[in-house]
Amino acid sequence: MAIGANSTIQFFGTQDQIDDGSTSTIADDAFSVAADITTWTNDDDALEANFVLECQFDTAAPTDFVGSIDLYARVLNVQSANDPGVPSATNLNYYLGSFPIDYTVAADTNMFLYIYRAQLPNNVTSQQYDFYLHNNGTGQTIGVDWNLWITPLAEGPHA
Repeated sequence: MAIGANSTIQFFGTQDQIDDGSTSTIADDAFSVAADITTWTNDDDALEANFVLECQFDTAAPTDFVGSIDLYARVLNVQSANDPGVPSATNLNYYLGSFPIDYTVAADTNMFLYIYRAQLPNNVTSQQYDFYLHNNGTGQTIGVDWNLWITPLAEGPHA
């Protein structure tokens, strides 16, 4: 079935890798650190984005459906050049969603996890963000080789 003219469809921006070489592990109940993240600019002023996380657990995969890997945004330049604090256990900032964990993979096996249509908290045009991962009670350590990508989304009429 063909999509009719003027039907609403999705448009995808360029996918950007937003980690910076990810040289740090993320222990159970810990957050990624600022050195692992590259600031991303929402040049298209997209309202939503898809996120892909490639990661692995160092010692063992969680064996139960416990914990999550959560994604948080630190919105930069909220008031002029003033930024909120870095996400932590006491300062969660803006929660974007949780990556569903593949509990069937073994340790040291890459998982590709996905968050679909996370709302981006735009405060200004070309909003800048730092994104942080929270290893929220998985009982395992996320290895150093994790990667994070963002793809901005838009909707509009089909030509």
